[in-house]
Amino acid sequence: MRARSIFTTLLSFAAALVPAAARSSTGDRVLVVLGPKVQQEHYKGFWSSLEQRGYELTFAAPGDELLLDAFGVPLHEHLIVFAPDTDKLGKHVSPQALFDAQGTYLNTLYILSPEIGDMQRTVLKQYGVDVAPAGYQVRDAFSHVGGHESCCVVLPQSSNVAPDTVLSETGPIVYPHGTGFSLSSNPLLFDVLRAPPTAYVGDKDGAAPSTKPGHPVKFAGEAMSVVAALQTRANSRIGFVGSPAMLSDKWWGKQLDGVESGNRQAVEDLTRWLFQETGVIRVVKTHHHRKGESAPRDAYTKKDEVTYEITVQEYQTRGNASRWGNWDGALQLEFTMLDPHIRTELTPVGFRPDGTTYRATFDAPDRHGVFKFVVNYFRHGWSFLEAADRASVVPLRHDEHPRWIAGAYPFYAGCLSTSAAFLFFTALWMHLGESDAGKAKAE
Repeated sequence: MRARSIFTTLLSFAAALVPAAARSSTGDRVLVVLGPKVQQEHYKGFWSSLEQRGYELTFAAPGDELLLDAFGVPLHEHLIVFAPDTDKLGKHVSPQALFDAQGTYLNTLYILSPEIGDMQRTVLKQYGVDVAPAGYQVRDAFSHVGGHESCCVVLPQSSNVAPDTVLSETGPIVYPHGTGFSLSSNPLLFDVLRAPPTAYVGDKDGAAPSTKPGHPVKFAGEAMSVVAALQTRANSRIGFVGSPAMLSDKWWGKQLDGVESGNRQAVEDLTRWLFQETGVIRVVKTHHHRKGESAPRDAYTKKDEVTYEITVQEYQTRGNASRWGNWDGALQLEFTMLDPHIRTELTPVGFRPDGTTYRATFDAPDRHGVFKFVVNYFRHGWSFLEAADRASVVPLRHDEHPRWIAGAYPFYAGCLSTSAAFLFFTALWMHLGESDAGKAKAE
């Protein structure tokens, strides 16, 4: 037992000396579930790009004994579901187990296709993704690869509607034999790539699905999405790609009319964001104090000048090195009790290698109760930030009130003038009264 303990200690020490090769801020273990019709060798460029970034890929089939965690400890930080025509992934990977894992730690990439199964179609609706009917592909007679069918759609730069942290500018993206889907009003869900204005979904003969009269057309034009993403409240990320061939070696880095296709860059950018390499920020610390002090207080009095500070870091990747550094985003502070009483901008005051410090100064409101300093950052493409510190605002003590109130000067003047007039009248009355008495006595 003693020898085993020494060996474990030495192993841990050796592991600490070796820098992690993965660029993700959450981990490097990826579980890839391949369907029976998916040929792994057709996507060598995709697998190689992940391995070159330090990820450990574990390939499995839907029928294998798949486990996402063991005794509450995650076995994989990332999941790629490459089984569009499979309804069940495994005995221990039920839809509810997936939702639970995604609600805490698991980043997931769904690869869809026109042959998607009914079970996966139902699961996707839980995210707010409504996939086009089975057997229908995205087609565009005006924007497709020359010499190919209209289902080999070319997505122009205008189709890229994602934030810069999710997808940068790329060349023309080939979207072959893919399905389309519409998104619900879920605020956590957003488009990455939309279909061209002239695109629609059609069957093998090019016929579009029928639409009930009075209902909007969901699977046509820019109303249809082909790549989408979602970020949960726990900051785990989920992506939806409607075309497996978009990731294949056939279009990976290939030339298209003398220009390299944007498939490789688009997929790499998307997976960087999904696997927490880009767009990751976190709160390091928060602090609040009164003017002239440095320690935080549990209670402030009205009109106190209060200073609030928050330090935020961004996860940055440069080459093969990753670290936490400063961030140059915009934040705002709310001083709230049920409703915000003060909403003000947080100004960056210090850019240091360990993070950016933001500061705001304001006067405590003339309202007594328990308040919270709230910073809530909700932007697509970035981690969601939420920080809340509690403090009370209390009335002045009996010995803290000012002796003289500027607004009461008219009342002070009225009292003093009334007293002076009374004294003047009294003196005048007494003087006149004594003079009259002296005259009467002399007579």
